[in-house]
Amino acid sequence: MHLSKHHGLGNDFLVVLEATNGPLPNSPDLARALCDRHTGIGADGLIWGGVSDRADVAFRLHNADGTEAEISGNGLRCLVQAHLRAAGLHEGTVTVATPGGVRQAVATAASDPLTLSVLAEMGPVSAGPTLPAVVGEMGFAQAATGSVGNPHVVLLGAGSLVPDLTSIDLAKVGRRVEDAIPGGANVHVVESVGPDTLVMRSWERGVGLTEACGSGATVAAWVARTWGLVGDRVTVRMPGGEAVVELGETEASLVGPATFVADLETP
Repeated sequence: MHLSKHHGLGNDFLVVLEATNGPLPNSPDLARALCDRHTGIGADGLIWGGVSDRADVAFRLHNADGTEAEISGNGLRCLVQAHLRAAGLHEGTVTVATPGGVRQAVATAASDPLTLSVLAEMGPVSAGPTLPAVVGEMGFAQAATGSVGNPHVVLLGAGSLVPDLTSIDLAKVGRRVEDAIPGGANVHVVESVGPDTLVMRSWERGVGLTEACGSGATVAAWVARTWGLVGDRVTVRMPGGEAVVELGETEASLVGPATFVADLETP
């Protein structure tokens, strides 16, 4: 089986394309084995790029623990790069069939030859899961939920008990909030650090702490706008780097890099 490895701001994925490999298995066990950082190749998730009659390529993602995720902003960009590379292209427009509908992405070359800048439609932002009572015990200034097909909890970090993001044990907070929500959720802590700029750290469902979360950045920007902290174009700074979220009235787009790491073969 031929795979390629990519990352979006440090959020890394293995990509398998059906056009290259033939019919793809729906295998959580294989995802767990390949994504293990000690006994496998290592990644936050395994993306299956399928053949689709609705789009150029279909998106399916298993997290590192084998659970299936509905969407990933960073993963979407990585799949777009893998699809273009397989066609011998360094830029272009790609349509992607996701569980939440068809999304369009426009990729352009960056100064780094291994990196593309990708503007991807993230679709409508809707209400997320009900906030669990445990959030109210944690001392955050504000909290809200949202969804772009997958569920997110956004916690504003400046409050009487939470002075800044560095004081938060996000592994503890993230696991506690995720466990309190049926089906789990991605958990993000954010701060507003300037005009239209957020700092964000993420705990991702099925993975744990990650360097970046594209769908989370999208929802966090949307929520922050409802709180009056930002406008329609938001820079989100994460440990792995920056992404830009462009917010419309009902839908959002995400701009960020996708970087090729390596081509790989498994037995």
